[in-house]
Amino acid sequence: MFEPTMVHGCSSMKEGRLPIMELFGPTIQGEGLMTGTVTHFLRTGGCSLRCTWCDSLFAVKPTLIRKHRTMMTTAEILDTIRQLPSAPYITFTGGDPCMHKRLGEIVTTLNMMGMRVAVETQGEIFPEWLDAVDVITFSPKGPSSGNTVDIGGLQDWLKPRSPRRPFKVCIKIVVFCDEDFKYAMHVYNSLSPNHYDAFYFTAGTEMFLDQPPLDTKNIGAVQKRAWEKLNTVLNCQKAVAESLLAEAQITKFNDKVHVGCQQHVLMWPDKGKGV
Repeated sequence: MFEPTMVHGCSSMKEGRLPIMELFGPTIQGEGLMTGTVTHFLRTGGCSLRCTWCDSLFAVKPTLIRKHRTMMTTAEILDTIRQLPSAPYITFTGGDPCMHKRLGEIVTTLNMMGMRVAVETQGEIFPEWLDAVDVITFSPKGPSSGNTVDIGGLQDWLKPRSPRRPFKVCIKIVVFCDEDFKYAMHVYNSLSPNHYDAFYFTAGTEMFLDQPPLDTKNIGAVQKRAWEKLNTVLNCQKAVAESLLAEAQITKFNDKVHVGCQQHVLMWPDKGKGV
C-alpha cells in the first residue's frame, strides 16, 4: 500500500497563505457521491462548528491547527499538487474549506491544468469560487453533533442554481441516532430533488476517546481499535438501512437516495490521517 504524501509542520501566519493540514494522494474517496473515485485531498484548517464526533479535530481546534498546520502560498500548494502522481480529482476538505476565499485562485489554476475539483463543506458558507468546482458535498450536521445546522442558507443558495447548475451536488447527512435520522428526513423533505444529484444517509463513525495513538508500537492495541471501528461502522450502517426501510413504508423516496458509510474507514481502520 502506498504511503501518502503529507504536509506537516508549523510556521507563522503570513498574508496570502493558507493553513494546510494535509495534502496527499492519490487515494480513494470513501463517502458520498464520489465513493470509489481516485482523488487527491487538500485539507485546510478552520471550522465554525465543534462537532462532538468530529474525526478531524486537528483541523478544527485552533490549538491543534497551530500545532499541525503548514502555512502555504497558493503557488506552493499548486507546486505540491503537481509533484503528486496524476489523479483526475482533488478534493478540498477540512475543517471547512469554504472559510478560505483564496482557494478560488487554486480552483482556477487546477481547472486550467485539467483537474476536477470536489469540495466537502457543512453548507453554511458559500464563497464565490464554489460555482467553479465540479462536485460539492454539503454535509449539514444533525443533533448528535451538538450544533444542528439550519439549512435555510443552503436552500437559498441552491434554489437559483438548480436544476441548471454546472456542478454536481451531494447532500450527505451523518446519522448516529434516531434524532439524526429525523433531521436527515427533515433535510430530505425540505429540498427539491432538483437541488441535488445524490442524497446520502451516512452511518456515523464512532470516535474512541481511549484509542491508542496512531504511532504506537503496540500493534495489538491498534488492531483491536481497528476491529472496533469496523464493527461500529457496519452496525451503524445496518441501523441506518433499517430506519430507511421502515420509513420507506410511508415515504416515497426518489431514486437519488442512498445509504452510505465511510468506506475508507473500512479499508484503512488503523489510520486516522492520509486516507
